[in-house]
Amino acid sequence: MNASTGGARRLRISNPRYGLLLNIPGLLIVLLWVVFPALLLLATSFLLYDNVHPVSFSGLGNYQRLWTSRVFGISVERIMVFSLGSTAMTSLGGLILALCLSNVRKGGGLLRSLMIIPWAVPAVVSGLIWKWMFSPDFGVISDLLMKARLIAKPLSIYSDPSLAMWGVIIADSWTRIPFMGIILLAALLSIPEQIHEAARVDGADTLRRFFYVTLPMIQGPLLIGLMITTIFSFRTIDIIIPLTAGGPGRATYVLGYYIWDQITKSLNFGLGAAAGVVLFLITSLITLVFVYLLREK
Repeated sequence: MNASTGGARRLRISNPRYGLLLNIPGLLIVLLWVVFPALLLLATSFLLYDNVHPVSFSGLGNYQRLWTSRVFGISVERIMVFSLGSTAMTSLGGLILALCLSNVRKGGGLLRSLMIIPWAVPAVVSGLIWKWMFSPDFGVISDLLMKARLIAKPLSIYSDPSLAMWGVIIADSWTRIPFMGIILLAALLSIPEQIHEAARVDGADTLRRFFYVTLPMIQGPLLIGLMITTIFSFRTIDIIIPLTAGGPGRATYVLGYYIWDQITKSLNFGLGAAAGVVLFLITSLITLVFVYLLREK
């Protein structure tokens, strides 16, 4: 009797040991899919592993090569521009989309479902779609701009470096705007209507209500969306590969593309791993900044 009672107590949900047993499978998956690859990446970054020389320990040799590499410097500069542009356009587009949908009363559920479609499309497919749309020969974007008499000849992001970065930023933002829109829409719908009514009674117009009521109350979700969008943009290459392939003239040669080249073309796994560690450190620093801002809010 006592033994059965003790066994029942051990199986209670409130028992800490029972919770630990339930978490073991998840912890094993995290170790296998996150921790182990991260440690392997870090270990590889200290190796001379270029498929030419025998694999050997090189210490900080790979990081020194990155520091003196002009191509790596270009990739870091390009990823900063790309991430800033993509995050800004995604945030602005998501906010406008959320504000529009928050005022829809009939058919709002259908519109919200349709809004997710760009986000659900695989990034490589999105890159191919935008490649056809940006085509100077049969692309719809140049055709519409010429019909509106905004340009005199077709645009080509494949030969003009100044337009190439804008092209990949627009294509990447198109896939992420729905995600930002969903986060901000949920935040907007959670604001009590009484607050807006009180602001109207006090004489606040639409613009003042937005800046002094709406925006302060959605700062937390907005910062979370900015953090996720920024981190995702730093690791984006699946849009760039089918769209511009890093060109023209390395105009869209971001850090992720540099890592891709080192691993798949140059077969320099040590240098690619070191660049991956640098990318991890950059995204970790960005995450810490956003976490600090969220704690302050």
